[in-house]
Amino acid sequence: MRRRHVGVLVVVGLEAVNAATWLVFPPADDGRPDFLRQCLAEFAASAAVLLFAVALVLATRARWIEPFFGGLDRMYRVHRRAAVAGFLLLVAHVTVVPWLLDSPGGTPSGLIAFVGIVVLVLLSIGPRLPLLRNLITVSYRSWRHSHKLIGLFFAFGFAHALLVDQVVETTVVPFALLLAAYVVGIVAYLYTVLLARFVRPRYRYVIDDVRRLNPTTLEVSLRPRKARRLVFTSGQFVFVKIRRSGLREPHPFTVSSSPSEDRLRLTIKAVGDYTARLHAHAEAGCRATVEGSYGMLDYRRAGRRQIWIAGGIGITPFLSWLREMERPDERRIDLYYTVRQPAEALFQDEMRAAAVRNPGLRVHLNVSAETGSLTVDRIVADQAADLADADVFMCGPVPMVKAFERGFRRRGLPSARIHFEEFSFR
Repeated sequence: MRRRHVGVLVVVGLEAVNAATWLVFPPADDGRPDFLRQCLAEFAASAAVLLFAVALVLATRARWIEPFFGGLDRMYRVHRRAAVAGFLLLVAHVTVVPWLLDSPGGTPSGLIAFVGIVVLVLLSIGPRLPLLRNLITVSYRSWRHSHKLIGLFFAFGFAHALLVDQVVETTVVPFALLLAAYVVGIVAYLYTVLLARFVRPRYRYVIDDVRRLNPTTLEVSLRPRKARRLVFTSGQFVFVKIRRSGLREPHPFTVSSSPSEDRLRLTIKAVGDYTARLHAHAEAGCRATVEGSYGMLDYRRAGRRQIWIAGGIGITPFLSWLREMERPDERRIDLYYTVRQPAEALFQDEMRAAAVRNPGLRVHLNVSAETGSLTVDRIVADQAADLADADVFMCGPVPMVKAFERGFRRRGLPSARIHFEEFSFR
């Protein structure tokens, strides 16, 4: 079993343990009406609490957890899925539970927790759903600030659990597990909002140079303000906060420079409100805080035959890899760089120079406006041998990455040989 699967198995295992405790140590029937219905509702609530606690723990961005999920991007994917699954179980709890409205403290706290979590979950998943996309529009900045309230509503849920008359309180083991989940979730939340800023690895930088490469893309060069500088592996990403009005919220960016460079380079495309402001207002002299590094996309851990696929600004981790290859590499690498228009194809001279230094590297530029979309079939047709021993690395828009993943899987390439970054933290 690969270490990157351990995290998901632990989450599933926690839910299985919770279900087992309810079966082995069932609550005592105290003769109340709708006892079975009450038990089902409380079991759904306990399962939801466990998942929300998991989501809060993963939101800490604790670096020691990252390897057990295969990278911070996958940690956040599990974070989102745990929160959504917890939300559905919470809805089941509210739907099934017999509403007695006999607790002056428990009922209001439960309603506050439920309504608050519903609103925050809809703000998170609404923009992803076709039916809600046009109704729920919120900027990343507003979403990020509102999302911090999730732990507060989780605490209201804890108050609700303590104040209402639950059947779970009649059985020690399930009740102890429920309380432990609440405590762990609340501690994780308090760590995130109060302590993480002092514990996470942060470095002080200043923007040294800004190059606007085309109307939508810029390269920002940062130098450390002190001797302490970021240590990273090529292909990793960082969270950057520019200390200037309108740019202070931290955003993740892949480092495009080599680890051996004395400057940190970020290649950024204006694809949203924040990156558009950054493209317009970033300038030399602006101070920045860099947190990281994160991510586990590393070509050096894979085999000798590799296929790299970059879509648009997804070229950034591959730039870092190419810039690190100062001497010929023994691997045979095909880099496919696909863009919509010729003006979007950046760093072509660097890529050609890297191919000269490394005879095993071939660079393929695909301009979809001229030659159509890049497809798995076109890549396979270009290969001299089958894909059985190839490792595929991808970075780009999520729909593109998912389409290529499905295509390679249909071609028989095992998932262990398909590597990509899910660069979405909302």
